[in-house]
Amino acid sequence: MPLFTQLLLTIATGLAAALAARADLRVSPKPAAFSRAFVAYLLFAALVLVPSSVYFYVFHGDWYLLYLVDTGRVPSAVALVGCLIELSLGAGGFLLGASLIRTQRDPWLGASIGATAALGLAIIPLTRERLAVVGSYAQYQGDFGLAAYGGALLQGTLWMSLWVALGLGYLLYRLGPGSRRA
Repeated sequence: MPLFTQLLLTIATGLAAALAARADLRVSPKPAAFSRAFVAYLLFAALVLVPSSVYFYVFHGDWYLLYLVDTGRVPSAVALVGCLIELSLGAGGFLLGASLIRTQRDPWLGASIGATAALGLAIIPLTRERLAVVGSYAQYQGDFGLAAYGGALLQGTLWMSLWVALGLGYLLYRLGPGSRRA
């Protein structure tokens, strides 16, 4: 999945994690940033979301960045900052969601999750022409040697999507119904 989709879905996962943890967030007097749910979300983001982004950046970087930037010229420190930005966006989504929960605006939170996820997924058909081909930045700019989307990139997309979906499902279960069983 492309970078912009990944970032918007990261915000949506933060919002969804806050919604799943609403029972704990409403009754806890401490700030949301010090809650167990926030720590659990940060672990999910650091161990699942960011590694999936790193996979796409390392192995399919030019495609991941929609051929807007030549990843061969991007300093590694900029990529590291990108990982920190992704973590920050997810954390910000969680804290925004916790704020909406504590002010009894659950419907707004649900709408925010839906809007953010829909916007992230809408990027895919809008950039279909760029995502349909695989190659380097130079190949895309020169319009030569491009392959159709598939092969290793398709497999990577499927595996990373499955990994993120399973991780998110487990996180939401543990923050929601699973936290009441423990």
